[in-house]
Amino acid sequence: MQVNDMEMKKILDQGMVTRSLIETETAKKKCQMYNEMAQDVAVKSFFKEQAKGLEDVVGYFNKSMTELK
Repeated sequence: MQVNDMEMKKILDQGMVTRSLIETETAKKKCQMYNEMAQDVAVKSFFKEQAKGLEDVVGYFNKSMTELK
């Protein structure tokens, strides 16, 4: 089976977005965990803000993935 260049690009793009999505979700979960473990209010606030920012990035990647399909 041969795949034309556009189909190959789409497959590779989906793979890259999927990998980025997984990495970002993992980082977000780590920030949420660190937020729960932290004792200092400033540290809790920092990780909470980071998790929120990563949530926005996850949304962007999900939108990109639907556009590729």
